Amino acid sequence: MITDLAWIGSVDHRISAAIVFFVLLLLLNTAPKQSRFSLRACCVLLAMCAVSWLTRFGSDTLFTEIHWKGLCYSIRLLTLYLLFLFGCFFCYKAVFSEALYLGILALTVFEIAWNGFKLVGSLLLVEDFTAPWSDNSITGSLVSYIVYLVISLACSFLYKKIVKEPPYHAPPKVMISLSGIFVLLLTILEYCGQVFTGTSTTLFLYYLCALLYSALNFSALLMIAMLDSFRHENRTMHDFISNKMRYYEMSHDGIVTLQTKCHDLKHQIAAIRSEAGKASFDEHLTELEDSINEYSTVIECGNKTVDIVLTEKNILCLPHKVKFSYMIDGSLFDFLSEREIYSLFGNALDNALESASKVSDPANRMISLKSNSRSGFVVLQVENTYEGNRQAEENGLFHTTKTGSGHGFGLRSIQHIAEKHQGSMSVRAENGIFKLSVVMRPDTENE
Repeated sequence: MITDLAWIGSVDHRISAAIVFFVLLLLLNTAPKQSRFSLRACCVLLAMCAVSWLTRFGSDTLFTEIHWKGLCYSIRLLTLYLLFLFGCFFCYKAVFSEALYLGILALTVFEIAWNGFKLVGSLLLVEDFTAPWSDNSITGSLVSYIVYLVISLACSFLYKKIVKEPPYHAPPKVMISLSGIFVLLLTILEYCGQVFTGTSTTLFLYYLCALLYSALNFSALLMIAMLDSFRHENRTMHDFISNKMRYYEMSHDGIVTLQTKCHDLKHQIAAIRSEAGKASFDEHLTELEDSINEYSTVIECGNKTVDIVLTEKNILCLPHKVKFSYMIDGSLFDFLSEREIYSLFGNALDNALESASKVSDPANRMISLKSNSRSGFVVLQVENTYEGNRQAEENGLFHTTKTGSGHGFGLRSIQHIAEKHQGSMSVRAENGIFKLSVVMRPDTENE
């Protein structure tokens, strides 16, 4: 049977941080789980414990100088943070920005749990008492794990109660910079905790300052997620309202076009009634039939919201002499909200129509829309002709050709919708054809 001294010195002190990080990995993640989740989670736990044990063993056996020990402790904390990020991708289908955010959140909650527990023990030392759980026993070790678990559960509950979703809408560069700053400051804090805490008084002051700083970081992270969610909701609502306004304008254009066509039909009817028209009666009837067919097309693809958008866009293509073809199963997009459908299809087709309508030769003005299902994912492809050069931005998107404020968010809005549904968006422009591909995972497929 393992003794208290062997447990504390050889096991507990070397793997306790890894266990807390693993618990936070399970508590904080809300992304869909990967296949064989239990096996993957066990592998991550073993990796965390092994790395934590080895780094602590190395610092205890190889270094005696306090500064080197402090550096090893900081490296161990940084390594566990990196393993937490790995676990987000290995065990869950996490978005990159989401994983970075959860990594610094887990690091912060770990510091709150760790420093909060140690603060009480250091306070008792200042008063010349020894904490009951600090007697280097297995029982005391179990008490510490219970406290870590309770604090981690409380912070996780508070996080999920306040934050609707992690800030996966934030640009990756912003999240990388934010993560770098948070991790650097917390590793410096860990280093200071090992180097500048030689007395019971300084140890208490350190844990007090570290706890207050970690709590401040936790509040800041909650605020960042709330602000990102609020900003994204505002942008989405702005896109939704803008699309609605464009649909009203388009309907007005369609009415004007129909009025013009009706005026032309009156002249054609008058021509038929004339003596000259009687001689080419069949020809006039063909023209009338073509005119009626052209403006009586109502698209029905299996989703009423998609039907409305495509029908309106089809009508808008007519005056611009843009050929609009589609092969789509609207029922594939039932997992999207009405607002997401307007934003996805509206932005994609608006951009396509803007480019195709500027092609000088009307015979080359074309928009093609296709959808299909592949391996549990829904794929939407939009192609259109264009003229001129399309220059890509650093993030892979393309510069807008529209003028005025409020433009340039169309592709970003589509990208956000794709990432929200565990998918991605890609664009390519070559040989006069602009191709937009959106891959999404239906919510009904999520486990």
